[in-house]
Amino acid sequence: MNRWPRRRIQIPVKPRTPPFVSPTTIERRTVLGWLGSSSVLALGGTALSACFGESLAHRRPRDASAGDDATEAGGAPGFAFQPGAGQGPIYGSWYENTVDPQNPADILASWTLTVDGMVGNPLVLSFADILVLDRQDQVTDFHCVEGWSVLDVPWNGVPLAHVLDLAGTDAAATHVTFHCVGDAYGESLPVSVAREPRTLLGYGVDGSTLPLAHGFPLRLVVPRLLGYKNAKYLSRIEVTDQAVVGYWESYGYSYDGEVPAERLRPGKY
Repeated sequence: MNRWPRRRIQIPVKPRTPPFVSPTTIERRTVLGWLGSSSVLALGGTALSACFGESLAHRRPRDASAGDDATEAGGAPGFAFQPGAGQGPIYGSWYENTVDPQNPADILASWTLTVDGMVGNPLVLSFADILVLDRQDQVTDFHCVEGWSVLDVPWNGVPLAHVLDLAGTDAAATHVTFHCVGDAYGESLPVSVAREPRTLLGYGVDGSTLPLAHGFPLRLVVPRLLGYKNAKYLSRIEVTDQAVVGYWESYGYSYDGEVPAERLRPGKY
């Protein structure tokens, strides 16, 4: 497959009131200062505003559970970003299964998300670039193949379909491959699944960034698929014309990875 040239881009941002200032860089030492012992960032309040501008903390998110027009029409705006430690009760039942444990300092030293392959406009996005894209909030369940579930996870993220649109996927593309920091883990989805409305690039849970154990700085969120399909520590999204056998599929797990119907709750996937 041909390698497309990579370049950094400036993401266009719609004018807002008050004027919205698009950040383009984030200092590693600033982020590490926010991480602290809990290994999460508050995605709102004074810390976020100091780095990205006051207007970022007041953006109105798209609420996936309320429909596309709810926030624009003045309806439910989703849940606002608030400072938090990432230590709520939700984490009591959310176990860590990680093939390749990560170190936040190593990640933040050079982390970017590359989007390439069969696209017309390859992207290299920083964490700050991703934060300025329109946010989607959704409360959905997370199901592990081991049989346990975490109910009502309040995700914050960006629809994967939106990022694919920015990159301009080729009409002949059929699959999307997800590469992770360290290259020990990888996954693949059909383009149709990647573009489902609730398939997210998740960077937050209930207003704080993902804890390190759960995928900081970015993970795939596909609520109707089992946890092993929801790859953590994303570093590259490659659009392709073929399926790729992921880490657990190589051990005999199903490529489709669908949550059994009896475990799915209406409105939560």
